[in-house]
Amino acid sequence: MCDAVEINSGLVRYLRENFNGVRVQCGDFMEWQPVQYYSRIIMNPPFSHGQDIRHILRAFSLLRPGGVLVAVCLNGPRQQEKLLPFSDVREELPRGTFAYTDVPTMIIRLRA
Repeated sequence: MCDAVEINSGLVRYLRENFNGVRVQCGDFMEWQPVQYYSRIIMNPPFSHGQDIRHILRAFSLLRPGGVLVAVCLNGPRQQEKLLPFSDVREELPRGTFAYTDVPTMIIRLRA
């Protein structure tokens, strides 16, 4: 079983209809109160106004010891300053990887 938290109700409906074995919560990840810690977290947080940093740091706090978090985020100076010290893997993605954007992005891995 896996948990997903999504604020967009249309995406929540899609996830519930298409992914068996996933408990989908409709709400704000920053307000969500999980009942457990996780050994693995994969996330694609919102990027604007440093939200990616805040979401990733919160998710990191939800990892069990030895847990792993993989996230997509902006590849900017704030992200590099706040997240890369905790990251053991960083992969830059090509510009335009995400539709309708031309922002630099990366995938990072953090270990608890």
